[in-house]
Amino acid sequence: MRTVYLGHNPGYASACREESELLAVFWHGGSGNLAARCEVMLAYCREQRVVTVQHQRIDAVVRQMIAALAPDLIVVGEYHFLLKKELFEIPRLGTINMHGAPLPRYRGAHPINWMVINGETEGAVTCHYIGEGLDNGDIIGQYGFPILETETAYQLRPKIEATGRRLLVDVLRRFREEGRLAGTPQDESKALYTPPRRPEDGLIDWNQPPRRIYDFVRALTRPYPGAFTLHDGKTVRLWSVELPGQGGGIQHPAALPGTVLHTGPGSLQVAVAGGTVTVLDWESEGGNIKAHDFLGPAPCATVS
Repeated sequence: MRTVYLGHNPGYASACREESELLAVFWHGGSGNLAARCEVMLAYCREQRVVTVQHQRIDAVVRQMIAALAPDLIVVGEYHFLLKKELFEIPRLGTINMHGAPLPRYRGAHPINWMVINGETEGAVTCHYIGEGLDNGDIIGQYGFPILETETAYQLRPKIEATGRRLLVDVLRRFREEGRLAGTPQDESKALYTPPRRPEDGLIDWNQPPRRIYDFVRALTRPYPGAFTLHDGKTVRLWSVELPGQGGGIQHPAALPGTVLHTGPGSLQVAVAGGTVTVLDWESEGGNIKAHDFLGPAPCATVS
């Protein structure tokens, strides 16, 4: 079985190489963590003498190159371009995508961050056929993993990568043994599309309960841009918070959400809807934050 891999995940590239005849890897550049992952994958491909093709868009040349390779199966995973019909219909066995979240609930962009924001306790990696639509093709397989309440979105990546590689290995073996696999249509009534997240989407709404604030911060903490609030018009980025039950603290449920109730060595206790959270790690562009200071946009006056 001949495959082509589109993406920059080292585990997916190696799974294709070990379980099939990997003809080539098509990848796009990036910065930061993406660039580091590309380097790991490219080093593996050089060692295994796998052809790699860097490209910045899917154009006629790229499509012709893939068609000329005549793959039986195209594998896509951690790839930022949408495939059109003239490309995903090239292989006789179809084109499959490895999606790092359960489908159909988490279609779309940045599903790892969204799962943590939503306080999910179970995640999954889904393998599905690519069709005309976003993450809506028939499901071939889905392997789950637990999400601990102490884990950040970035800390989930090793679990997702290990789960995804195991799933892809099993799927490739089934393709090799059985030919084209039957997929299960997705339940459209349960579909949810998650939008791309931008740095400005990290603004904290202190009118949320403690658990929502806690999950929001751990979903966006380093190396992501971070959840943030404002203090005297200056940005304050929050990297770590804890709930009252984890570290104790005085409850002030009637305080205006966003009010700093108490400051201590390396911590701030902040009022939120129905309780408090304790900020353990933050960066401020402005001056020191003191008790009774307000974090966030200026509160609206109450009209009665």
